Amino acid sequence: MKKLLGLIAAVALSFGLLASPALAQTGSAVEDGQGHPNVGALLLALPEGNLIPVCSGTLVAPRVFLTASHCASLLESIGQTRAYVTFDPYFGRNAPIQTTPYVGDVITNPAYKRPYQNDASLVLLDHAVVGIAPAVIAPVGFLDGLREEGTIRSAAFTNVGYGSSEMLVVPKSGPTFPSDGIRKWTISGFHALTRLQIHLNQNLARGYSGTGYGDSGGPTFVDTGSGPVVISVVSTGDVPCYATAVNQRVDLADVQAFLAPYLEME
Repeated sequence: MKKLLGLIAAVALSFGLLASPALAQTGSAVEDGQGHPNVGALLLALPEGNLIPVCSGTLVAPRVFLTASHCASLLESIGQTRAYVTFDPYFGRNAPIQTTPYVGDVITNPAYKRPYQNDASLVLLDHAVVGIAPAVIAPVGFLDGLREEGTIRSAAFTNVGYGSSEMLVVPKSGPTFPSDGIRKWTISGFHALTRLQIHLNQNLARGYSGTGYGDSGGPTFVDTGSGPVVISVVSTGDVPCYATAVNQRVDLADVQAFLAPYLEME
């Protein structure tokens, strides 16, 4: 799974929009069902009124939907400062939509710098989401602690999002990553940790899976033993979604300082 959906590229071309490069799920992507109900899809409103998933994200407070800055910035760049969010695990399946999308204001992190620096932003929903428990964000320094303990390489990194899991080759056009609008999860391994990002191993040859087109902004969880915590949001990776994911850490003081005023809202 990963990035902005490949589908948005076609939408962008159709309507003259500019979109960031995006990446699709790799390896064994498992349908999530109600496994992670606080993970949702960020929806793009098309001119004819249809809504399509373009990124993923996480409910981290009753009104706060955490996603990637490059997703929020994209919406704002095309004049969509009001965003739609769904937590329907089968939004793209040919079945009645299970939930009415939530609506809120796009809040792009003022420290965001293209392409993926400070790549954590949010949608502030108009109304609290009822019936879904928000995810817990890892405390500041959480990943540094795992590295110091020597346990980071053995940790399982669970990615959840609405990215495509199938690559189609279109004659004369090349590979595409169409979205099916279904929430899925994958497991990646550790590759490297920097001050701002975590790099995850999603190399199929090593038995891992990972993120791709449509998973931008989606969470990566690590289980602490007392429950999972969000340690990052998906930012970027290699174009075929084969080897490595590069995710914005959320266990950073700067990121949590940006989120804090919104997390405290009623």
